[in-house]
Amino acid sequence: MDKKNVLITAGPVYGKLDDNKLVSNRIRGIWATKFGDYLSGCGHHVTLLLPKVNSFEHIPSVRNVVYHDGYYEYKEKCEELAWENNAAVMAGAVVNWIPKDVIVGKMATEGFKEGDVQNIPFILAPRVIDRMKKVNPNLTLIGCKMTSGADQEHTVAAAYKTLIGAKCNVVVANDLSNLKRKLLVYPDGATFVYENEFDAFNLALLRVIEDIHYKTIESKVTYPPHFLLAEAQEIMKKIIEKYRDRFVHRKDGVDRVFGGAAVKIDHNAFLLTPREKESMFTVHDCIVVTGVSERTITTLHGKASLNAPLLIKHLNTHGGKAVLHLHEQLPRIPTMDYAPPGTVRDNDRLIPTWLYNIDGHGFIGTLDDNCDLRME
Repeated sequence: MDKKNVLITAGPVYGKLDDNKLVSNRIRGIWATKFGDYLSGCGHHVTLLLPKVNSFEHIPSVRNVVYHDGYYEYKEKCEELAWENNAAVMAGAVVNWIPKDVIVGKMATEGFKEGDVQNIPFILAPRVIDRMKKVNPNLTLIGCKMTSGADQEHTVAAAYKTLIGAKCNVVVANDLSNLKRKLLVYPDGATFVYENEFDAFNLALLRVIEDIHYKTIESKVTYPPHFLLAEAQEIMKKIIEKYRDRFVHRKDGVDRVFGGAAVKIDHNAFLLTPREKESMFTVHDCIVVTGVSERTITTLHGKASLNAPLLIKHLNTHGGKAVLHLHEQLPRIPTMDYAPPGTVRDNDRLIPTWLYNIDGHGFIGTLDDNCDLRME
């Protein structure tokens, strides 16, 4: 296992009102600092970014602790540290509204009487987490979202909005009503709940940090033959027409496209649905994959679905001309453990049969000549 450099932010990130007064969220940062201990015990190099003003009950035995003095210094240090780390756990609770101007010294009380109102302009602080992958596109980013008085549906929706905006690998979500109940929300919509299951929760985050992702290489080789590609495109067109409505799911207030398909062109080439699917794709958006190695996908152009290596492995293992993946769980079929799409962890798994679920991620199944799921 390669050692990772991991940034963890914890505790409140406050706005300054004057030299002594702060505007802050109420948070202690306990789980994040303890998670730093856990990562250090797993052999990773952890940097903690903490506020200067808090007295932490638990400072883990990590080598590097950095302090910030409010929002602007926090933002600056996060952007600096993004370059130096492989992963970041953004558990610091950044105050949304900060005073527009910091008063030098202390706010005056002379000339005021009890009950007087002081009008202080606030500004909505830019989201620091949204900058992290712009600074370091290769950063594994773990976000956090806390709601107050929300049910699980609304907490997950708020977490997913954070995930999309910052391009997180996963978001830790919870509600003030039960801080020991944590959810992990992934980009594919998979959501897992941990009720006081801290060992399982820590292990799930550790796996995200340690995950190795497939990379795409574009090749200009003239391949495959046109007549074989045209045949595969006709099959893909039928799949898209038949399952169009089942690819689309409502997320973050908009319709988003999830799932994918693969059609075998010949023993070396495959036609795959595309990676970025913010609107329903057509056959002309599909990607020709000409090779899959241990950690690399080779395409003629563009990026195929993150599930491409697994879908291709499925066709090579169980035969057939086409395979379908939809974000639906089917009853009475084998279910495999979840792993984020596009990771070695996901694609190195053994494929048990031609139709199976992945927990929280939907099903994958071979299609017959009519583009129906093969059930026997």
